[in-house]
Amino acid sequence: METRMAADERAGELLSLATAQAGPSARSWLSKAWFNAGAPFAKGLFLGFYAGAARRFPGSVADLPAEVQAQLAGLHVPAPQVWSLADLARAGLLLKALGASAEPDHVPLATEIFRRGDTAERVALLRSLSLLPGPERFAELAIEACRSHVVDVFAAIACDNPYPVEHFPELNFNQLVIKVLFVELSLARVSGWRSRANPELRRIAGDYEAERRAANRPVPADIALIKATEEPS
Repeated sequence: METRMAADERAGELLSLATAQAGPSARSWLSKAWFNAGAPFAKGLFLGFYAGAARRFPGSVADLPAEVQAQLAGLHVPAPQVWSLADLARAGLLLKALGASAEPDHVPLATEIFRRGDTAERVALLRSLSLLPGPERFAELAIEACRSHVVDVFAAIACDNPYPVEHFPELNFNQLVIKVLFVELSLARVSGWRSRANPELRRIAGDYEAERRAANRPVPADIALIKATEEPS
């Protein structure tokens, strides 16, 4: 598991990059966070800062200079171009919170964010899962997120995110891929899906194609890509 020091350093860099782009008001607001005051971690205070980040960090990473995006890639932020500044700030805050709290509280804290937060808060959480220490611990939460009927929430875990390919069991990964087809997202945005292609996925894709044809509905072109895959050597 990533050390607390390493997680804290990554948190600091993410928050620094986000505040550098958002300006003095964001920096002043963030200076009131528990970790700057040196106070013990307080979950309620953290959740308030996590929720309030959207108002202080407007804008998208895609609009930032290429060198900033390269810095984020160097911090292993997956597909930084799809992140908002608020996503970065929330990832940094969450890393700080995990570093300041006991390990048994980490998954419950992330779960509370997901179940109580709004769509943007959930999206930020899901995008940041691969950055968290011991990311495999959050697999059940990520799988739960795949059941969301909110496309933006589902896309945050399914698309431009290495977490599923690295941590999902085969059954859940297959279900994610088929849902990507169902909600008309691009299979190309599912990170590393070819490396996880398997006979059962090809079978399910074929069944889905047959259902669509029987109902005289358009067949997603990406089904052909799945059916054409071969088992990894």
